[in-house]
Amino acid sequence: MPWLRGPAPYPPEWQWGFRPEGPAHPLWAAAACALALLAFLAASFLAAARHRPRAVAAALVVASVTLGSVFPVVLLAREPDSPLLALMERSLSPYRTSYHTVAVSPAARDPLAFLRAHAALLPELTHTAKHAATHPPGPVLFYRAALGACEAWPALTRALRVAGARSRLAPEKAVKHASALLGDLLLVLLGSLTAWPLARLGQRLGLSPLEAARVALLWALVPGPALMTPQFDQALALPVVAAVLCLVRAAQAGSPSGRGVWSVLAGAWGAAAIFSSYGAAAFLAIGGGAALLTAAVPSRAGGHRLRRAITIAATATGVSGLLAFGLPAALGHEALRALRTALAIHHATYTAPRSYALWLAFDPLDFSLLLGLPVAVLTAWRAAASARRLVSGRSLLPLARFGLAAVVGVAMLVLSGTTRGEVGRIWIPLMPLLLLDAAAGLDGPATIALGLLQAALTLTLGAFWSV
Repeated sequence: MPWLRGPAPYPPEWQWGFRPEGPAHPLWAAAACALALLAFLAASFLAAARHRPRAVAAALVVASVTLGSVFPVVLLAREPDSPLLALMERSLSPYRTSYHTVAVSPAARDPLAFLRAHAALLPELTHTAKHAATHPPGPVLFYRAALGACEAWPALTRALRVAGARSRLAPEKAVKHASALLGDLLLVLLGSLTAWPLARLGQRLGLSPLEAARVALLWALVPGPALMTPQFDQALALPVVAAVLCLVRAAQAGSPSGRGVWSVLAGAWGAAAIFSSYGAAAFLAIGGGAALLTAAVPSRAGGHRLRRAITIAATATGVSGLLAFGLPAALGHEALRALRTALAIHHATYTAPRSYALWLAFDPLDFSLLLGLPVAVLTAWRAAASARRLVSGRSLLPLARFGLAAVVGVAMLVLSGTTRGEVGRIWIPLMPLLLLDAAAGLDGPATIALGLLQAALTLTLGAFWSV
């Protein structure tokens, strides 16, 4: 449907190219991968699976990680070149993300010197590498590490050249292109690894191991991370969900030492996210707020419970700030200057020129489309049901409280107007949190139907829309 998000009279930044003639190449491998995921999902409802729930749950998470790493790559078979070559070309382009472009430039030849000069480089990057100009140094240093690995291990470079069909390139370009492919594949893997903390989070919020693993398996079929490859946004889902999981563990811990350890771990995961994207702070606030509102350990005095949540939040936030800003500052990075400069560039380039009122409508639509319309509808329905229960004075189960808090957080983010457009990509780290509430508690036929609809939507968008 080209009118849905193709060349219709929509804001230019919301349009994708549309192929009315169909895909350049059939997506048979992607369809087979989706069917394999659905087969694992269906098998988890067999009687034999119920006799060994933990083993089957582990198998489902492994399947989500492995097949979820393959699915985004084989979806690129629609492109004229091979999937790996198409993947590589995306990161080589200075217009899609530009992180690799900066990583292989003379400015990043010395990583420590780049870190020290980062804040001063941002205004210059506005003209040559817009995405790098609005982000912390983490993404550039990530690709610089991939470049260093390819320089150190020629065998790795040769293998990546053959895999990426770039074996005929001049030797001086081989390492550059191999590092792009290596970084891209690692981003895809990090995105699929989100299934592990997602499954653990589901268990902590009241699901059985098998129920939580089914949600983790469905993560591989969410359109956003599957189609927006390679992007740091899909990889950011891992530290965001892991940080939320650690906060839940901290809130549920029975001893002060346990709360302290899990709070520090949450802060460390949060720092990894913030060092890659300043906007990750909003995702951590939404997920962390939902976690602490949901999973604080009950006590006789409500004040104790509130103070405990505040202590956990303060500890995690302090550790995140220390690792994401304090440690780089000790190495010479002007962290606060870089933060202010990057946010000012983002506001001037992507926020101020776009209509706030227009994006009040288009942001939820864009997010729902890339989250998956079936999941978005379930999320809205469950949030409305939870709100009605609260209004009527009835209590909510932990997962329902978590889902309602996450939806309220997303609504507040929409109303803030800080992101106008591209939220189907930028807000990928929030998608696992909403998927968890939407897909939990469904019976076998409903869960399989949800998986089928998500797979069909992802394959259709992959086939007919130029992402």
